[in-house]
Amino acid sequence: MNVKDRQIALHYLKNITNSEYEPEDVDIFFHQLSRCSMDLFGFCLRDLLNSGEGRVTSTDKVEFVVNLLNGKLYRNSILAKDELYEQVSGIFDSRKLDYTIDITCPDFDKNFTIICDTFDLSSDCRRLLQFWIYMKKNTTIRRLLTAFNDGINNDFMDDINSDFVSAVCKIPAERVKEIMSPNGALVEAGIIKHRYGDNAFSPMFLNLLNMNFNSCKDVRDVLIGCPLSANLKRENFDYMADDFDKISDILSGGVAKTQAGVNILLYGRPGTGKTEIAKTICDKLGLNLYTTAENQEDKDARLSNLAHLQTVLNKDNDSVILFDEAEDVFCLSPYSRNTPSKLYINRILENNKRPVIWITNNIEDMDRAYVRRFTMALEMTDPDERAKINTWRRIFEKYDLEISDTELRRIVSKYAVPLSVIDTAVKNAKIMNDCHIIDYTIDNLMRAMTGQSTRNKKTDGVKFNTGLLNTDMNLEKLAHQISVKNLKNFSLCLYGAPGTGKTAFCEYLADLLGMNIIKKRASDINGSYVGQTERNIARAFQEAHDKKAILVFDEADSFLMDRINAKQSWQVSSVNEMLTQMESAEYPFICTTNLMDNIDRAALRRFSFKVKYDFLTPPQVVMAFQDFFGQTVCADEVSDLLNLAPGDFAVVKRQADLMDITDKSELLARLRQEQQVKKIQKNKAKIGF
Repeated sequence: MNVKDRQIALHYLKNITNSEYEPEDVDIFFHQLSRCSMDLFGFCLRDLLNSGEGRVTSTDKVEFVVNLLNGKLYRNSILAKDELYEQVSGIFDSRKLDYTIDITCPDFDKNFTIICDTFDLSSDCRRLLQFWIYMKKNTTIRRLLTAFNDGINNDFMDDINSDFVSAVCKIPAERVKEIMSPNGALVEAGIIKHRYGDNAFSPMFLNLLNMNFNSCKDVRDVLIGCPLSANLKRENFDYMADDFDKISDILSGGVAKTQAGVNILLYGRPGTGKTEIAKTICDKLGLNLYTTAENQEDKDARLSNLAHLQTVLNKDNDSVILFDEAEDVFCLSPYSRNTPSKLYINRILENNKRPVIWITNNIEDMDRAYVRRFTMALEMTDPDERAKINTWRRIFEKYDLEISDTELRRIVSKYAVPLSVIDTAVKNAKIMNDCHIIDYTIDNLMRAMTGQSTRNKKTDGVKFNTGLLNTDMNLEKLAHQISVKNLKNFSLCLYGAPGTGKTAFCEYLADLLGMNIIKKRASDINGSYVGQTERNIARAFQEAHDKKAILVFDEADSFLMDRINAKQSWQVSSVNEMLTQMESAEYPFICTTNLMDNIDRAALRRFSFKVKYDFLTPPQVVMAFQDFFGQTVCADEVSDLLNLAPGDFAVVKRQADLMDITDKSELLARLRQEQQVKKIQKNKAKIGF
C-alpha cells in the first residue's frame, strides 16, 4: 500500500470509529484489520493484541484502535510491557503525519480538485464524490468498512446507507440524500447516472479521473472541445428566411435573459441542412456552439455529456449546445435499461440552463410529451431550385470563383446534397483552380457518406414540347389562361397511359407560372405506422404552402384509392386526410395516375380539371422523331406506331446515345420493339380466370 492509499484508509477509519457506528462483528473487523495492519500502522496488529497481559476484551481492542487513529498512544492492557510500548510508539511517531492528514484539503489530490473546480462543486459534493471514488479504487478500505455496514459492498450510495456514509464523510445524512437524489447536484452535473435506483459514474467522468490536468481550462477543453464554425451565411437560407429569423430571435432572447428551458428541435431527412443552419444562426448571433460527444456503445452517456456541458458552460452567456442524432435518446426502446426515464428527459428539457439545439432525422417515434416541451420545432425541407441556385452562387462568390449560369444550373439539377458538401466541393475547385473537380468531389464524398449515388434523375436533354401532348383538353391553352389570370388555387388530375408527359407538363406549368414545384411519390407518403401516412400528407401540403409551390403527387391512386375497396381502416383515414387537405389548399395541387378507375369518386369531384392522356397520334410520332433524334420521317414510315408515348422515345434515345445509333431504320426498329413489349404486357394482364 502506497502512502496516499494508507492516508485515505486511515482518514475514513478514523471518521467511522469516532462515530456512533460499531462493527457488526468485532472479531471479523479485527481479523480484516490485522491483515493490513502492517501496511497501515507498521506493525502486526494480531501479534500485538495477542501479546497483551491478561484477557484483552473487545472493548480494549476498539479503544486501542480509536486512540491509535486519533493520534493518542498510552499504556493500557495491550501495551502494558515497556518494551512493547517503546516499539509501537517509535513506529507511531515516525508515521504521525499519516494520522493527521486531511484528505479533503485541495492539495491532497490536485487533479481531483481541478476537476471539481471545473464543475463548481460544493465542499459536501466533493467529499461525497471523493469517498465514492476511493471506495471503488481502494479494496482495503472497502473491506474494512464492510465490517460496519455490509451494504456498501454493492449500492452503498442509496438512501439505506445514507446514515453510514454521513458518518464516514462527516456530512449530514439529509445532505447526503439530497446530493445523491435524482435531482441532486452530481446527477445534474452528469457526474453520476441515476437509473432504476442505481447510481453509477458517467463514462466521461471516469475518463476525466484517469487524466492529468494543470488547470480548469484543460478539463474544459476535454469536455466541450472547440466551438463549431459556420460555413454559410444567412443569405444561404433565404428560402426559409422567416424561420431563420424566428429561431435567431428565440436564441438571442433566451441568452440575453438567461432563460432556462430553451430548446430548439430541427428535424427532417438527412441532407436538408439542419446542422448548417444551427451553426449559421449561432455565428450570426455571435454565440459559440458546442456539440455533445458521440458514444455509439452507450447512448445514455450522451445525456451525461450534455449535463457536463450544461454545468461547465453555465456561466458562459455566449454559449449554445448542439445535440445531434437526438433520436439516440428520444426514441430508445422502453424495454432497454439504457433508456432514460421520461421524467429525467422532461426535466432536462424544462431546466437546462444553456439553450440546446436538438437535431434528428425522424420524430415519428418521439413521445408527444417531449415534442410539446420544445420552445420551437421546425421541419427542415429541401430548398427549391431557385434557392439551390442562389446557395451555390453565393458559395462560388465566397471562394471568388466564376461559373456560368448554364453550368450552375447543370450542377444544381444533377445533385441533391447537403450544404456542407457543396462548400467542400467548391473549396476544392478553388484549391485546384478547376471546376470539374466539383462533380468528382461530390460523387465520392456522398458515396462514402451514404453508400449510394446522390445524383438527381438525369434528363434526356430534350426540351418539353406541348405539341406532343395528346389529351382531351388543350393543356397549352389551359396553362396560358392560368398564367394570364394568375390563378393559384386550382387542381388537376392528369391520368392515362404511362410515359405520355403528365409529370413533364407539371414542370412546364411551374416554369410558366414562375413557381416552385414539389414532387411527392407514393414512397414519400405511405408510412409503416398508424397515422404516419396522414401526417406525411399534411406535411406535404404544409411544405407547398410554406414555399408557395405547386404540389404534385405521382402515383396518386396508391393513396387516393376508392374507399369502397378499402380493407383496412387506415386506408380510409389516409383518403379522408387527402380530401381535407385538398379542400383547404391555397396553392396548385396536381395528381398524376395511370389507374384512373382506382381513384375515389369524392376525390375526383374536388379536381378543377380532369385531363386524359393518350398515346401519340401519327403526326405527333413524326414530330417526336424529329425532336428526339433530329431526323425526319414520313407518315408512312411510322403508320404502325400507334401505341407510343414520349417516354418511349426517351428510352430509345438513351439507347441510341449509349450505343451511338444514328441509323433511322434501327431507331424505328427499336421503337417498334418498345411498342411490342407493351402489347405483350397487355396480353399478360388479360390472362386469368
